Amino acid sequence: MELGLHENQVVFGVDGVWLTTRRIDGQFPNYRQLIPESFEHEVALPRDEVLDVVRRIAVMAQRNSPLRLRFAEGELTVSARTQDVGEAQESIPASFSGEPLEIGFNAEFLRDGIESVTGETVRFRLISPLRPCVLQAEGSDDFLYLIMPIRLAG
Repeated sequence: MELGLHENQVVFGVDGVWLTTRRIDGQFPNYRQLIPESFEHEVALPRDEVLDVVRRIAVMAQRNSPLRLRFAEGELTVSARTQDVGEAQESIPASFSGEPLEIGFNAEFLRDGIESVTGETVRFRLISPLRPCVLQAEGSDDFLYLIMPIRLAG
């Protein structure tokens, strides 16, 4: 492998194939300040079941429209609405209690987050519709996936 550094580019070469990328100046964002120290709600869900629901409903979500997750007493409802096509909605049992919480996420980011959690159970750690959500494997603090919500209209 060959590596070349230029003023604002990095070049990689292997067997006559070259890849060029730009160097980024600046500091990486301080992600630690985004991770909440405490949460209002923690909901454990079967990873594969919630992933299947998210995949099915995401088909209806257009590029800029979020998936809506509505946590209510005993259930999670995932929905998406597309202006020209219609709406999809599916509910699964969830160990949620308290006032309902509706939060929106980019469908791809949510799917990626759930896929990246290992184990049979994914834990959603939530505060409010406008605060970050943390996804983790149940019983493990070795890995977390931070996902920022999308403000929902109306």
